[in-house]
Amino acid sequence: MMTTRRRLFAGLQIALAALGLAVALTALILARGARPTTEGGPSPEVGAAPAADEADSADARQVTVFAIRATPTPGEVDPRLSSVRVQLRKMLPDHGFQLIEARSRGLVPGETLTCDLGDGREALTTLVSHAEDGDRVQLHCRLIDGDAPPFSTLVDAPENQLFFYERTLRDGTLVLIGVGAR
Repeated sequence: MMTTRRRLFAGLQIALAALGLAVALTALILARGARPTTEGGPSPEVGAAPAADEADSADARQVTVFAIRATPTPGEVDPRLSSVRVQLRKMLPDHGFQLIEARSRGLVPGETLTCDLGDGREALTTLVSHAEDGDRVQLHCRLIDGDAPPFSTLVDAPENQLFFYERTLRDGTLVLIGVGAR
């Protein structure tokens, strides 16, 4: 039986591993030139200047969404995730990891960014609002998995900080979804 102190220590280790993963994945996406796509347009680089109409809006925020598939297949890690392999292994030992998709686009409140997970599955992130001082954003995150009931959560987070949620899909695949705004 774990003591309260041991549980707190284990929880702290998990939180630190998650924080390290969030920082490393952000750096990976920005450094590797992940090619996010925009509906109906070319694929700009992550961190590229927003389009003219988005840049003119004081309400616009750059929103990033990415999806990682975790499978119970030890040893298989997508080469694009090599710089965060250690953190992923700490979070989910004995799993393989594959980057499904990374998307980033300037959004104004009410607009949605969709990350296609394949097979009728989508992670949708809507910019709900942001604080006037620019310190916090609210994002409405949804995961659609075919005809299964959708998952939905409202995230209130500081700007420039990633938030992760994980879901098990109908076929048993575990998906980690990272979202953030700046």
